[in-house]
Amino acid sequence: MNMKTLIGVALLLVGLESGFTAEPASRFQHFITRKGNKLYDGEKEFRFVGANMPGLVLPYDYTLSLPERMRLPTPWEQEDAFKTLDQMNGRVVRTWNLPMCDPKAQPQPWHFVLGPGKFNEEAFKVVDNLFALANKYGVRVMLDLTAESGDYLGGIGTYAAYRGKKRAEFYTDPQLKEDYKATVRHVLTRTNTITGVAYRDDKAVLAWQFGNEMHKASDEWLSEMAAYIKKLAPNHLVAETRHRPGQPLLVDPNIDLVTRHLYSNYRGVEDGWSGAMRAEMEKLSGARPMFIGEFGPYIDGKMFTHENVVGETRKFLDYVQSEPGICGALIWSMYFHHNDGGFYWHQIMTYPAVWSYHWPGFPSADAQREIGIMTAMREAAFRIEGKPVPPVPVPDAPELLPIGDVPLLSWRGSTGATGYDIERAPKAGGSWKTIAKNVCDADVAYRPLYSDTTVRAGQTWFYRVIARNASGASKPSNVVGPVNVKHVCFADELQDFSRVQAKSDTLKLDNDYNAIYAEYLFRAKGSTNDWLSYKVPAAMMSVKVTAFFAKETADLTLQVSADGKKFITLQPKRTEQRLPAPPRGAAGGQRRTLVEYDCAVPAGNRQLKLLWNGPAELDRAEVYTK
Repeated sequence: MNMKTLIGVALLLVGLESGFTAEPASRFQHFITRKGNKLYDGEKEFRFVGANMPGLVLPYDYTLSLPERMRLPTPWEQEDAFKTLDQMNGRVVRTWNLPMCDPKAQPQPWHFVLGPGKFNEEAFKVVDNLFALANKYGVRVMLDLTAESGDYLGGIGTYAAYRGKKRAEFYTDPQLKEDYKATVRHVLTRTNTITGVAYRDDKAVLAWQFGNEMHKASDEWLSEMAAYIKKLAPNHLVAETRHRPGQPLLVDPNIDLVTRHLYSNYRGVEDGWSGAMRAEMEKLSGARPMFIGEFGPYIDGKMFTHENVVGETRKFLDYVQSEPGICGALIWSMYFHHNDGGFYWHQIMTYPAVWSYHWPGFPSADAQREIGIMTAMREAAFRIEGKPVPPVPVPDAPELLPIGDVPLLSWRGSTGATGYDIERAPKAGGSWKTIAKNVCDADVAYRPLYSDTTVRAGQTWFYRVIARNASGASKPSNVVGPVNVKHVCFADELQDFSRVQAKSDTLKLDNDYNAIYAEYLFRAKGSTNDWLSYKVPAAMMSVKVTAFFAKETADLTLQVSADGKKFITLQPKRTEQRLPAPPRGAAGGQRRTLVEYDCAVPAGNRQLKLLWNGPAELDRAEVYTK
């Protein structure tokens, strides 16, 4: 066995030991290069419409710090993200900054930088897998090395804190500059444990970006760091980081790309994004390619409305294609399927009913016209490359997850699926009966996706799931069973009132600012004397209710009845959790208290009534029956 083969085997073993698998050779033949104000892939001009996917590197909940969600993405989740990009023809993805441990905090698994010159090897294997997948699916990566704005999990202020310096000194202090260079050096010279390729030699890298929204960086600092990056990685591009329209643009021999971020609440965009960018392009005078590092077409009732947002997004993407000096645009932001079922969720805190987009778009996100925007993005991504828009592929088979003695089902979703058919059989081999059609895995956040309420205690069943979209249906998932049913769960996520038997007229549905509700999606909002009731087909065993309170915790009253006339008041066990407040945005500083009520129900009762004793929002109701 020759040395090259030995190295290959060793790298394969390292990848398997870390939970990752070796990938085939890269789809890339060339590094991306710059000539004047254009980018090239070999001799072909390179232009793109893609996405920001901060969750590819960062742990999910970087603003609320909910412990149960603070973890690195799994290899399966990362691959779902790249399958998403591939289906959308998103040929560029931008990550966010590398989390850095605060000097007063305990290191966590998701801290990539443990201190100046100290790094977390296990966390960096996540980036190894990211680059392996980027090569496999043909997606170029722009990686941010730190952050000024949005450094919730560590950025320029953290570097300063280690040296007893002020945050503003990050761009001038010699020691802090050396500390930052240590991170740059570690990242660019790292050898991928999966592919065996050093990051600085990886053709999947579109550009290195100094950090996220470092708009206070001086020209001198940017020039110094750009030269340092070019020295370490001469084959790669360097991307600027200052982002607001109207700010000065730096043309430096070592900086290849300049950028702007576009949101409706930014100054300088009052006449629309296209108008703002025309002014920028005139100032730039063809000196460098421009890319839109972030754009968020969020409904604000002014620039964007429910009626115009899809059309305005299409117009903007048309403008990007028409302007030769703009090489591409990246939407903010997209998340991918969750390893435990459903999706990751992230509220955009500046706007009420807006969260990161999910492919291919779902009715549950109609408040932000997700389906139309995702369709527009995909069409533009093919069009900017001069390619026809093909049908979305038929989904791969989903993976049904284990089911306990209550038939609550979740599955690992199929990229591009719009819904799932759920089948049940008395034996593993069939015969199979469809019990639910076109169930959406974007209706529920961080909870079971479907409850089979048509079975009874004592029965035994087998389950499987089939994904579908407009192009067709997948092969069936794996079979899970035997499921020996002990109880049945009637669950209501309050997306609408279709499962409610009756309610007070003043009870309203709400899904604004989900960040302050632990990212759960829908709630019934009421106050004193509001109520709703449920009726189930079998005798209740127990109930569990989840509610949120803004200020005073005026507990809900839980009552049950056998006949709908005489009600018994329950005395549930309650658990309370005061959630942290978002640090900024329209919901900044607001806090909610999550209260869960749980109790057994006396025999013979089939109706549950919930009564409001003050302002409260009902988030989920569960009734368990035999």
